[in-house]
Amino acid sequence: MGHPEEVDVIVCGGGPAGCVVAGRLAYADPNLKVMLIEGGANNRDDPWVYRPGIYVRNMQRDGINDKATFYTDTMKSSHLRGRQSIVPCANILGGGSSINFQMYTRASASDWDDFKTEGWTAQDLVPLMKRLENYQKPVNNDTHGYDGPIAISNGGQIMPVAQDFLRAADAIGIPFSDDIQDLTTAHGSEIWAKYINRHTGRRSDAATAYVHSVMDVQSNLYLRTNARVSRVIFEGNKAVGVAYVPCRNRAHGGALKETIVKARKMVVLSSGTLGTPQILERSGVGNGELLKKLDIKVVSDLPGVGEEYQDHYTTLSIYRVSNETITTDDFLRGVKEVQQELFREWEVSPEKARLSSNVIDAGFKIRPTEEELKEMGPEFNELWDRYFKDKPDKPVMFGSIVAGAYADHALLPPGKYITMFQYLEYPASRGKIHIQSTNPYKEPFFDSGFMNNKADFAPIRWSYKKTREVARRMDAFRGELTSHHPHFHPGSPAATRDIDIKTAKEIFPDGLTVGIHMGTWHRPGEPYDANKVHEDIKYTEEDNQAIDDWIADHVETTWHSLGTCAMKPREQGGVVDKRLSVFGTENLKCVDLSICPDNLGTNTYSSALLVGEKGADLILEELGLKARVPHAPVPHAPVPTGKPTTQQARH
Repeated sequence: MGHPEEVDVIVCGGGPAGCVVAGRLAYADPNLKVMLIEGGANNRDDPWVYRPGIYVRNMQRDGINDKATFYTDTMKSSHLRGRQSIVPCANILGGGSSINFQMYTRASASDWDDFKTEGWTAQDLVPLMKRLENYQKPVNNDTHGYDGPIAISNGGQIMPVAQDFLRAADAIGIPFSDDIQDLTTAHGSEIWAKYINRHTGRRSDAATAYVHSVMDVQSNLYLRTNARVSRVIFEGNKAVGVAYVPCRNRAHGGALKETIVKARKMVVLSSGTLGTPQILERSGVGNGELLKKLDIKVVSDLPGVGEEYQDHYTTLSIYRVSNETITTDDFLRGVKEVQQELFREWEVSPEKARLSSNVIDAGFKIRPTEEELKEMGPEFNELWDRYFKDKPDKPVMFGSIVAGAYADHALLPPGKYITMFQYLEYPASRGKIHIQSTNPYKEPFFDSGFMNNKADFAPIRWSYKKTREVARRMDAFRGELTSHHPHFHPGSPAATRDIDIKTAKEIFPDGLTVGIHMGTWHRPGEPYDANKVHEDIKYTEEDNQAIDDWIADHVETTWHSLGTCAMKPREQGGVVDKRLSVFGTENLKCVDLSICPDNLGTNTYSSALLVGEKGADLILEELGLKARVPHAPVPHAPVPTGKPTTQQARH
């Protein structure tokens, strides 16, 4: 049967928030007709989605990977030494939840309180945080849920190197905790939980949890994939439908071919921080001056649309580890026998398989000490005093370890590696995105704004030093991969040192050139000494500049875009009100992370789900309905018990 030409509610965008809204609305009332339109492919039963350990494949930009869209800065940035940032976003049903790193973190309580919006405080939102979770870890607090559709666990295995990391982190003053995602802890380490169901080994994505689950038991949710929403159809200022186009424009001589679907009750934009503002602008909602230049009829003049783009900024430093360390490097570099072994393992016992993990098994949140603040410069100290000082639940940086090199293995020497992720949670820098044409296939003007506020350099520099000190104190440590570190002066005490001779000879026992080091460009590391007491590396101003240059050259997105359609007063540049209704329109809402008026210190999947749950409740209330809980049974997964676990037996 073809799709109807008219439904009650249209949800534009099948990312986490859109999946929550569409699934909750459709499940609440079988007579309510809901259509979900997504630009990417359907993720249902895609093994390259549901097997957690192969997520890196979906980060490739090779002309084959169709699961992501890549935005590139329109202009070169002086703040990045002439570089143009690349910001990918998901292009598949489920959005980022289908292809992300699956790292479970949550925003601090003060993050939500800082929205300064009625109904959006952390206290208001905790019941919804619990409603969405099927938390499968032992815990000693009451902030998690146990009968929701989204599974959270440690995955099937924890790599031994994670414990090595936690011991080293504790040694430099980052204490271990059983749960630093309790909304209040801002300085501590943990075994990092994942969006993986421990009973099945599968990724817990939003589409499977909220959309496929409903479509399995009801017939009122219509899914249209591989279709890009072009614009909202208005009658006056009332949203009455949408126009969408094929995801590829490869027929009809490249002419724009729109399909119109009418909405009797509401249109919901959930196309993400980079997609939603473009749809609004093509529809006549945005900065009136821009719209008039493009000959677009102004429905609502909202200059804040597309402004205040935010992200989290990451740098990755890679370290050599002992040849005995268990890593995923051989799997990632494509060693046939290793890949076959891991794929066979999954087919036999997926819930215990190595592929039932993202191998990001430990991490931390950190805040600087008073002494460290003195070295971080006036720009960051001003930000600290204004933003962090009186909010002890806000971490400045996140850090985590990957058991393997998160890099192109074709460019790396042989051996085993760990990667240290460090990322800035509350950057002061801001960017923007705006359409340059009414044609939805045309590239927008995009300025990521990365590092355009000097205050952002100091915390990343500080975090690089902290993660380096952690790595040096790990038992597995065998040197720095010098190509993936700042270029310090060779004579500096801070200069990096690569693999030690002993470890190198283990890799090439019959090699004829091991140990040949011409000049000072490559210094081998020291042999491993289990009894060595490490002193912190001392950095000069020249060293600090080398780190800052490295940051400018290598800092990148964490795929955590937010903030381009802010929920704040219209006179302050706001786009939506507390009920997520677009100012100056009727029957039109935005429900995704574009509505965030300030940053959220977290991997943003959890927040996108939460905004979706809140948005669904607001819409259901206006429709005279309530969410049905628990949600429809999640495919392939056992029904949650609804009770906290100590050590649940796997089904």
